[in-house]
Amino acid sequence: MKAGAAVGRRAGITGKRWVFISTLAIMGLLLFVPSFHNDYINLTFRNILMYAAMSYGWNLIGGYTGYVSFGNVAFFGIGAYCSAVLSKTGIDNVFADVGLALVMCALFAIVVGLPILRLRGHYFGIATLGVALGLTDLANNLDFVGGSGGLNLKQADQAHFYLYYYAMWAVTLVCMLATFFIARSKLGYAFVAIRENEEAAQVLGISPTRYKVIAWALGGMMGGAAGAVFAPANGFVDPGTAFAVDNNVFPIAMAILGGMGTASGPFIGALLLSGVNEILQEKFLWLHSLFFGAIIVLIVVFLPRGLMYLVGLRGGVRRWLSDLRAFRV
Repeated sequence: MKAGAAVGRRAGITGKRWVFISTLAIMGLLLFVPSFHNDYINLTFRNILMYAAMSYGWNLIGGYTGYVSFGNVAFFGIGAYCSAVLSKTGIDNVFADVGLALVMCALFAIVVGLPILRLRGHYFGIATLGVALGLTDLANNLDFVGGSGGLNLKQADQAHFYLYYYAMWAVTLVCMLATFFIARSKLGYAFVAIRENEEAAQVLGISPTRYKVIAWALGGMMGGAAGAVFAPANGFVDPGTAFAVDNNVFPIAMAILGGMGTASGPFIGALLLSGVNEILQEKFLWLHSLFFGAIIVLIVVFLPRGLMYLVGLRGGVRRWLSDLRAFRV
């Protein structure tokens, strides 16, 4: 029995490794999307990459550390407004936008994370949601960032507009590779130790608050970088777009579908759910939200561990059905 379990674990590790290699291959193919010279295709895949980057950010705190955040959209919004403020001062450079977003999101995560990451469970989730709502109200009432009317950003000319796509692609690739290497480092092992048993991790010398703040800061930087590229590509930012509900819910659902606590799961989830979302918008526009909400519920009920859990699973569907029954009990 032990030998069989060891074989199963090795098969799972090998399977996940091949999935990650396949994910990198798909990322390579996505480099050629702008060559189609189709604005709809370009926008669709840029949004997929954006959601993937945001999902990777949520995955570090929610998937690896086990602290489910309902306010990671706050970092996306901070990143978007960093680009807007720089554009307002005459600086229109996507590298500067991303650089400022990384710094601001890291500082914000440290300042806010130190108190709220001492909370656990639903208390932490509610606190993060409160942070996102608070930032939305703040943006609505600050004239410096355009208030409720928002701010216009200068966009690149048509000949260079595809640079935003490549910038989002680069952000997503960095998020993917960072997750892969973090998961295999001492830092990643500390995150997982906190997720599995925080008290035991503390006994082993791991400072839970410190590592949770690091996880939230790294995840926030990923979401902020995505927001910093989105803003100039969109050409306009207001509280409704920067802190949109979709940008809060979709990354979580994508991470759950693909597989929380994995290096490929967020990208797979973003690719699949974004595709479903586009089809629903085209075919069932008036019932789009209802259908998409039902899909998210089905994912949580029938795939609570995500698609990556099925990779290398011995016994295939039969084992999955057995585990599903165990979840229900």
